[in-house]
Amino acid sequence: MKKFVFIVLFLIVIIGGGWMVNTYHHSQPKTDDVGINNLIIDGNTFLNKGRYDEAKRLFLAALSAEPKNVNAAWGLKKTEAKDFLSLNSFKLAVDSLYQQNPSDAHVNLFLGEFYVANHQPDQAIPYFEQAITQNPKLAEAYFDLAMIYEQQGNINRAKSELSLAIDIAPTAKYRNKLAHIYIKQNHFDAATAEYEKSSEYPLSALNVAQIYWQRDRLDLALIRQLQAVKLLNDKSVMAQPENQDPWFFKLSEEQTLALTKLDEKKSYAYLCLSFTLYLLENTDEAERYIQEMRNLLVTRQADINTIVNADLDALLQEKTSLASQVETFKRLYLVTTTTTP
Repeated sequence: MKKFVFIVLFLIVIIGGGWMVNTYHHSQPKTDDVGINNLIIDGNTFLNKGRYDEAKRLFLAALSAEPKNVNAAWGLKKTEAKDFLSLNSFKLAVDSLYQQNPSDAHVNLFLGEFYVANHQPDQAIPYFEQAITQNPKLAEAYFDLAMIYEQQGNINRAKSELSLAIDIAPTAKYRNKLAHIYIKQNHFDAATAEYEKSSEYPLSALNVAQIYWQRDRLDLALIRQLQAVKLLNDKSVMAQPENQDPWFFKLSEEQTLALTKLDEKKSYAYLCLSFTLYLLENTDEAERYIQEMRNLLVTRQADINTIVNADLDALLQEKTSLASQVETFKRLYLVTTTTTP
């Protein structure tokens, strides 16, 4: 009898223990589920700072692992709305998203961006504010608000919104915009500090070099321009998503030019570097980089010349003493300034 009781107790322990282990195992999140959730979280983080291509890649990866994942599918739909080049097509796509989920922060962001593109900033602001209420980590909404406030002359509010964007996502795009506003206020030390924080973004180095032009620090301008050229020729650096973005140059209220290709960006950098070397009377090196620029055979060289002309005109407003050198450099290397269609 004792032997029988012992056997029964033994079986109870074994079966009960197995049940407990099985229950514990199923109560834990699966490794695949954790990985998919992380992909979606990271995708939304990229959405928050306007990196839509990276977000799309992550949502697609999540859907590849779990084709019926609702959150990944929704995230992908939002990135696809940003693919439309036509403003009308973009609005139709966003309206469709809004009908499905009017409380989605990114959808409200997109609606605000539509109204900005349609020259209706006052209608855009409530959507950006709503997006921030729904998602306080939505850096792009703060950035878009800053752009509106800058255009309206509310510089302090613009700086405040940009600072919030930078706190969330300290990207070169946000830092450079804040630096640009500091320059408008003649706060050159603050602008320099912002530019210098973007160590692998060539445009930041080129922009800060122009501040050094104004301050008669050609040595520092040269260092930063050489740094920019080195970065532009580093394939791993230029493969970074932020370095795939166009460089925008606002020449006037009516004219903005964009450099989208790597060789266009290199050409601009070579011209700026050549000008610094020309001011330093190092004509051999200046000519060498001019030749590097010419070897690129950029089809939009006239546009790039126009941008550099505008940079030098801005320098002359601060440094009239450089008028002779600027005019000679323009005559030698920037003869064609007509924008190509």
